[in-house]
Amino acid sequence: MAAQPAVSRRWTALLFIALAQLMVVLDATIVNIALPSAQRALHISDGDRQWVITAYTLVFGGLLLFGGRIADLVGRKRTFLIGLVGFAGASAIGGAAVNTGMLLGARALQGAFGALLAPAALSLLATMFTEPRERAKAFGIYGAIAGGGSAVGLILGGVLTEYLNWRWALYVNVPIAAVAFVGAVAFVHVAASTGGQQRARLDIPGVILVTAGLVSLVYGFTRAESQGWSEGGVIGLFVAAGVLLVAFVVVEALTRAPLLPLRVVLDRNRGGAYLAVGLAVIAMFGLFLFLTYYLQIVKGYSPVRSGLAFLPFTAGMITGSTQIAARLMHRVPARALMVPGLLVAAAGMVLLTQLKVDSSYVGVVLPAELLISLGLGSTMMPAMNLATSGVAPQDAGVASAMVNTAQQVGGSIGTALLNTIAATATTTYIASHAHGRPSGLLVAVGQVHGFTVAIWWGAGIILLAALFVAVLINGKRGGRRLSASPADRSESVVEASARARVSAGAHAGTRPVRAAQPKPALSAESPSAGDASVLGGTAVGGRIRGAGGAPLPGATITLVELGGRQLGRATTGDDGSYALAVPAAGSYVLIVAADGHQPQAATVTVGDEPLFYELALSGTSGLAGVVRSATTGGAIAGATVVVTDLRGDIVASAETDQSGRFSVNDLVSGTVTLVADANGYRPSAVRVEVGDQDTTQCDVELRAGGRLKGTVRAGAGNTPLGDARVALVNSAGDTVAVTTTSPDGEYAFTDLDHGEYTVTASAYRPATATMTVDGTDPATADLRLGHPDE
Repeated sequence: MAAQPAVSRRWTALLFIALAQLMVVLDATIVNIALPSAQRALHISDGDRQWVITAYTLVFGGLLLFGGRIADLVGRKRTFLIGLVGFAGASAIGGAAVNTGMLLGARALQGAFGALLAPAALSLLATMFTEPRERAKAFGIYGAIAGGGSAVGLILGGVLTEYLNWRWALYVNVPIAAVAFVGAVAFVHVAASTGGQQRARLDIPGVILVTAGLVSLVYGFTRAESQGWSEGGVIGLFVAAGVLLVAFVVVEALTRAPLLPLRVVLDRNRGGAYLAVGLAVIAMFGLFLFLTYYLQIVKGYSPVRSGLAFLPFTAGMITGSTQIAARLMHRVPARALMVPGLLVAAAGMVLLTQLKVDSSYVGVVLPAELLISLGLGSTMMPAMNLATSGVAPQDAGVASAMVNTAQQVGGSIGTALLNTIAATATTTYIASHAHGRPSGLLVAVGQVHGFTVAIWWGAGIILLAALFVAVLINGKRGGRRLSASPADRSESVVEASARARVSAGAHAGTRPVRAAQPKPALSAESPSAGDASVLGGTAVGGRIRGAGGAPLPGATITLVELGGRQLGRATTGDDGSYALAVPAAGSYVLIVAADGHQPQAATVTVGDEPLFYELALSGTSGLAGVVRSATTGGAIAGATVVVTDLRGDIVASAETDQSGRFSVNDLVSGTVTLVADANGYRPSAVRVEVGDQDTTQCDVELRAGGRLKGTVRAGAGNTPLGDARVALVNSAGDTVAVTTTSPDGEYAFTDLDHGEYTVTASAYRPATATMTVDGTDPATADLRLGHPDE
């Protein structure tokens, strides 16, 4: 396995990866501002105008999961580069469009290459940044840059449209993609993967069914505008969409390698989060479309001024996400954030229904933007947290991709559905009020009427999202439990203490006997004089003891009210004593943490008299051992050792020294999983029972991973053949790895299970060979491909 890139190279690579993601997000909104100009230039009908947006978002969302599978098969960096080149080419075609069909085709092509680009970018980050702190910072920067794409798109679209022309809203992607491509070639380096290709099997039926179903659904909404909701073709499209999507669900339930494992979406919390995201985006994308036309067509704003008019919306989204949701997410259940947030957004939509031709921006549009954005910003962050929390490791990628899919498909349906409703309402209004040829004022009034009718529907959709959240999301799981007992709610305070380990604190909040519910040692006699001097009035105090009952100095005691607010903190003296004042009689949470001991939390009830409370902490345990080779018995230096709890959370990690020894400390007693891994060896996992004290010994043996190599040649002259596809199939018939030959015709597979494999090379006429891999010397299989003319 190749070494991880240097620190400076990784952070430089992040800039180019984020730049590519910015381009993908930017293109979902940049065309909104340029759309009125493009519609006039290419004579796009009102019924077709939303396809300029929808063609991009629908293909992008429909192929997003498939794009992730492609990245796994052909390589992350290669997929990333292909996506950049294709996206730039599609953008150039769109900028040069001479008719509606050419523009819509280019936008669809952008979406297809964007579906390659987005998952490849995320997987590259996940590969390059593995250290937890670096990873969090990298994804934070990536998210901030990508999240600002919508605002950049609206403003940049206005500037380019006003000072150049609408075509530059598409041409601008070419230089951005070129810079990202050059930077990726120079700085993005990842090791080629030859193992774990179980995901390489492509669910082609699933891709065809879900894409065809979504296209039928959105086209049905669009056709309804011109033909009516009861027209046979419209009904047929909706029926076809239902049949195709049901067939997709059946296929996903039966296939061995589904595009979307159903277990991901059938969890009620994740399912509710996906619904909330999708429905909220339906309303939001429709809102962008209507406000753009209202500001430019009805109010006469320039494209630049229209883009700037959306800045408060972006500011509100950022504020709702970072200042409201981020601060409250760990204090209240997700449902308690999302339902009020959606209701606030719905109130903003209702305010926007009061739009008139002569409405002022400050009086109606601005406050509505702020309400909608603050509400949605407060909703989206906890929704995305729920959507990706508690998922099995093998499903983490598809769960994250489903969030993006819900956003993209929601945007497609929202633009099509609400545009159809608005166009129908506008036509009906003008027809019923015109006496002869309609005047320009009547047309403007009719357009605004259509916008407000569609916005009423948007408000209803957001209220429906709030209902789904209230019914489906129970808020009882996520990164941490969102609704817990008082002792659990104090967990964040334990984590804030420099003396408490996160993992130990989590166990303290979930182990019901020793850690979370210690029995209070209430003194039957009056406290000593020393104790009485510190326990005056309404207070709690006592002693903390360690292992063996000895006084424990230096322990940290934190007092928290049941609502989670910290009230005070103290440190035990040399005799283990402590004292804390409380504001009034009542129940509180007492949290105790000390180096080398398991933290504990308990609920105490203090009356008018001081409470004497004594508590004993259990010592933490350790785990040590030696990692050896199962073949030679020799020690393996530099092996990685990871310890996880029963929930799969990593609680400790270490690396073996030159003698193969490892040691991890501060473990909580109980069952853990010990995983050892080293270059050239197969990983090994064992269950270990860690005792209450002292260090548990556990040695691990690693078997050498099998290796298979060879050369592919072609023709009578046995010329080495480069870039030939070589597939490895195990005895069960499963493809376990795929690679391509080097320019010298060489290939290699490493880290293989022992057993019999069939290797197949293909370029002209395929050639196969069967080999046995036993983990000792590398197995060699040279293959010769015959030319079709031979």
